[in-house]
Amino acid sequence: MPQLAKTLAHLGDASRKLEHKELRQLNDIGADAQAEFWAAWQKIDPARRREIATALASLAEDNVEFDFRDVFSAILQDSEAEVRTAAVDGLWEDERLTTLRRLLPMLADDPDDDVRAAVALALGRFAYRSSLDELPARVGKDVRQALLESASNLDLADEVRRRSLEGLGYYVGDDVTKLIGQAYTSGRQPLKASALVAMGHNLDARWLPVFEAELQSNEPALRYEAARATGELGAAAASLLPRLLPLAEGD
Repeated sequence: MPQLAKTLAHLGDASRKLEHKELRQLNDIGADAQAEFWAAWQKIDPARRREIATALASLAEDNVEFDFRDVFSAILQDSEAEVRTAAVDGLWEDERLTTLRRLLPMLADDPDDDVRAAVALALGRFAYRSSLDELPARVGKDVRQALLESASNLDLADEVRRRSLEGLGYYVGDDVTKLIGQAYTSGRQPLKASALVAMGHNLDARWLPVFEAELQSNEPALRYEAARATGELGAAAASLLPRLLPLAEGD
């Protein structure tokens, strides 16, 4: 039995406690090993797959020297939503366009809201890179369109729409401005908070009066997001500094 298959057989034994030394053996398996990995992975019980995927995502977050990207990329197709969510989370720092191409259809097609919300957050990173002209123009447009369709789809869960809107804020355009405004006036605090996040990403001085108002909100979450958004505008928001100082002292 190949070593990778042996490692997964050990990890897949639900009677044994997961150990980091075995999880580490999945570090940098290489794209060429993904087929072998996937064949062995599918033999593991779903509950154990969820446990392994979550542990790998946590290990990757705490230890930057580990590279489980090829594992996470492989398990994006897992039948378990919790596994797919962990895979998306684990790919947080993966800036490869091949990964982006895997994530884009998941935002529209994955049947699970938690997975879609995680994908929307991940696409927000690529949207930020697009705003810095670090992505090919065509790719940036694809990200924009995916986030726009998701943020404007009223049939989607609020969490998915929220995270999509936050990423969409990195783009400019009347359609983006309209969606941000609609979310802000929706009457639902989570959407309103995400609208403030999007306004901060938007870097448009038109939102300064909104920030000024929300810095005085009775809702801590809204004050917090307004303060963050104000900070993103930098010198353009200097007039709001007197509003920020009391918050820094009190909140």
